[in-house]
Amino acid sequence: MSLIPGTTTSAGPVRALLAMGLSVAVAAGTLALTAAPAAANDALSVGDNQPPGVPTELQTSGEPCTTAEPYQLWQNDDLALSAILHDPDVDVNGGTDRLTATFALWPVDEPTARIERFGLNGREGDRESILFERETLTHDRVYAWQVRAADSQATGEWSGLCYLRTDFQGPEVAPVVTSTDFPVEGWHPALPGQFTFDAAATPDAVGFRYELLGSDGVHTVPVDRPGGSATVTLHPDEGPNTLVVRSLDAAGNGSPEARYEFRASDVAPIVTGRLTEVGVPTTFTVQAQMPLVVSYRFQLDGDPEQMVEAAADGTATLTVTATRGGSRTLSVTSVTADGVTATTTSTFALSTTPKISATVYRQGGTSGGPGVPGVFTFTPRQPDVVSYRYSFNTVTSTVAAAADGTASVTWVPTKAGLTMLTVWSIDRNGTQSASASFIFFVGNPPPSNPAQAGDQ
Repeated sequence: MSLIPGTTTSAGPVRALLAMGLSVAVAAGTLALTAAPAAANDALSVGDNQPPGVPTELQTSGEPCTTAEPYQLWQNDDLALSAILHDPDVDVNGGTDRLTATFALWPVDEPTARIERFGLNGREGDRESILFERETLTHDRVYAWQVRAADSQATGEWSGLCYLRTDFQGPEVAPVVTSTDFPVEGWHPALPGQFTFDAAATPDAVGFRYELLGSDGVHTVPVDRPGGSATVTLHPDEGPNTLVVRSLDAAGNGSPEARYEFRASDVAPIVTGRLTEVGVPTTFTVQAQMPLVVSYRFQLDGDPEQMVEAAADGTATLTVTATRGGSRTLSVTSVTADGVTATTTSTFALSTTPKISATVYRQGGTSGGPGVPGVFTFTPRQPDVVSYRYSFNTVTSTVAAAADGTASVTWVPTKAGLTMLTVWSIDRNGTQSASASFIFFVGNPPPSNPAQAGDQ
């Protein structure tokens, strides 16, 4: 190969230049040398290599790019561009070329402000991406971008053009929030109510973003017309509430926020009563805190829901029976004639330890004596009890439960003094309850000789 313009070339020197990390282009008898990325492999000769294909599936920050009006709107954030790379070359081992993707971005009204950035190490079928920082973009301009790929020996064609329009400024005026159900003055029932958002005729407002602080997160709603209004229904908690609302433009930019503060009074029913025992029916009284209540739904967690009619004054009586111990939550819902509901919950800690009763021997007292038998009965506080584990001091035994879950054992002490009975119930799944204790004192035996008794 000759390095003199106008002379002929040969393949050997070209390969030597490529080995030095240079790319070679010959046009109009002129040789140009430029630095090139390292090749993924050298299995293909210069004559065999084909240029990379045109990148496809161009995306603007994860969304298919737009090529015609209306262009994709890009709000105040960094911009990620990506595309799938292509290259037809495959070596004898099935390897593919390493590709360099060049992404070009420029404002349509200023083509000389073109910026090019490079993604390295892509291969056939890879999605290559590049980031243009927010600082490289300005508000309210149309930008074009395209991408091409190159291997170590050739550069492919540019893709078609993609476009986007920047919008970094939201509506200038905060929306106006009103509610006839929850005026800012006074206390109002904590029932579902309507709130109206007005964009104050701001022409670029196309929706609203709103959040009732402390509730179920952020939501959006469209306007009825550009710069118009929207109405939503919210169910606030009792107490002070704050509703935060912003107008949104088409790019998702927000306006200054409007904060609407109001107060909601408790309308949940008042429930009086306490659940203390498993298997014992317990009565609760219920009083309404909103008008026109006709019935109540109530449920102990995990058990079937029940219903009771309300009296004319809105009161009712509930009967609740717990079938198992542990932490239990009772929910009571008042229902009006129009189907409006309000719910209150109460949580009770029910012991799962079995109850212990006895003949002869009194808990905490002195009774009986050595050789005097006592009958100890165990009653469950959890369902489906099939047996009990028990111990008198350090001697442990088990006993099967009857069909009703109870069991009895007869115990005969051999000596006087402090005795501790510990009992656990066990259900059909093998779950063992917490332990119950029964502590008592076995009395001293009477003297065997009456004369000895008189000497004392």
